[in-house]
Amino acid sequence: MRTNRFSLFATLFATIFAISSCAPKSQNLIIISTSDIHSAIDRLPQLATLIDQAHAQDTAQVFVVDAGDRWTGNAYVDMATHAGQPIIEQMNRLGYDVATIGNHEFDMGLDTLQARIDDAEFDVVLANVNTGTTPLKQPKPYVIKRARGVKVGFLGIVTNYANGHPDGDDPTFVGTEFYSPEQTAERYGAELRSKSDVMVVISHCGLDRDTTNVASSFPYADLIISGHTHECYDGKAEGVQVIQGNNKLRAVGLTTIKVEKGKVVDIQSRFIDLPAEGKASVAAEVEAYKQAPYLIESIGTLTAEANKTGLAQLMTDTGRQTVGTDLGFYHIGGTRIGHLPAGEVKRATIYELEPFKSYLVITKMTLAQIEEMIINKFNDTTNYKESHRVDLIPSGLTYTIYTDAKGDAVRVDLRPEVKKEVYTVAISDYVYGNKTYKYTRQPEDGRTELVTDYLIDLFSRGPVTPDNAPRGFIAR
Repeated sequence: MRTNRFSLFATLFATIFAISSCAPKSQNLIIISTSDIHSAIDRLPQLATLIDQAHAQDTAQVFVVDAGDRWTGNAYVDMATHAGQPIIEQMNRLGYDVATIGNHEFDMGLDTLQARIDDAEFDVVLANVNTGTTPLKQPKPYVIKRARGVKVGFLGIVTNYANGHPDGDDPTFVGTEFYSPEQTAERYGAELRSKSDVMVVISHCGLDRDTTNVASSFPYADLIISGHTHECYDGKAEGVQVIQGNNKLRAVGLTTIKVEKGKVVDIQSRFIDLPAEGKASVAAEVEAYKQAPYLIESIGTLTAEANKTGLAQLMTDTGRQTVGTDLGFYHIGGTRIGHLPAGEVKRATIYELEPFKSYLVITKMTLAQIEEMIINKFNDTTNYKESHRVDLIPSGLTYTIYTDAKGDAVRVDLRPEVKKEVYTVAISDYVYGNKTYKYTRQPEDGRTELVTDYLIDLFSRGPVTPDNAPRGFIAR
């Protein structure tokens, strides 16, 4: 995996010089690609500057493309009057051309997703779904854009797991059906290739899959724009160029393509940092989104800096204490802020920390069932970005995962504060309801209020001190 990072100006001007030296019969394309924006509106002014700089050059056709997960992560977007609309408004203003749908586009329900697709002034493509009779209209599988005589085809796909749908809660996807990259290539791949001079797959399948079965399913594609795993990468897989530019607009992808007589003769990708200076008009609109009185209200203080582990433990500790169970479990992927500094905490910060409207399920578990849950998640082969790490954050116990020579979990040493045959457990609704967590589930005995509600209540009762010391360990 390559992780070289180029400065914006060195990259862009090097690209422009290379393009301007091409022969007159050549056609040149620049594709600026984003993925996993997750409502990071504060970076949009800088992205606008980059796009304006690219369009200012008259030596190449510019396309702006997104690989999914445009919202979930910022209360000013996610809790707007029309949820998700601010990010779509800005993508329209910035001149996006085409996007696919990521798993988090489904978080707010199919009605909201369809409403935001209706708002988009760019094409939204997704080839590996059948939406049936749901509120989500069947998306176009692909779109072909014409650029100075060159036909550029964009096909969209999203990941699906053992549960048959993208990462997310099962009820969200009722009535939909998702297909594998192999099935999608069989349905649409050759068709789009025959109609295009340049073929681009916009994939929200994750880098692990995009560089393996997606690339092998579409070996005739010229470019895969990757999303989902939040990794900077540019390289070749199965002879196909692959680019992913990280999440929250910390870096974006830039691909240059040279076409002669309808054939791609050169393609180069890299990921680049955004410029320091943002576009003033976009910055003003972003600030306007952030003036919601309810969200900017201070709800309390944090006495010390909290890291991601400390925040996850705060979430599971508070939930467990609220309902009085023996143990609690949250998942680190549901903790959407990497750290919080000591000081004042705004209401919007809590909704950014937990943007999914999650709650905890109250159930019963034995230590054997807990060990089964931890081992199976650690050894997960279907959801690469959540495996082989401490994913489950405990309250009321610590644990150590012991691994074999291959790095897979073989046993877990559990150390609960109190020894019992059966424990009452408050467990994240995502873990309890998502089939990628494989363990013997017991019936649901109840539910907590929303995680955000009990966190806001906690801060309202006085200063909060985080516990950053980890409770889950890996012994290799």
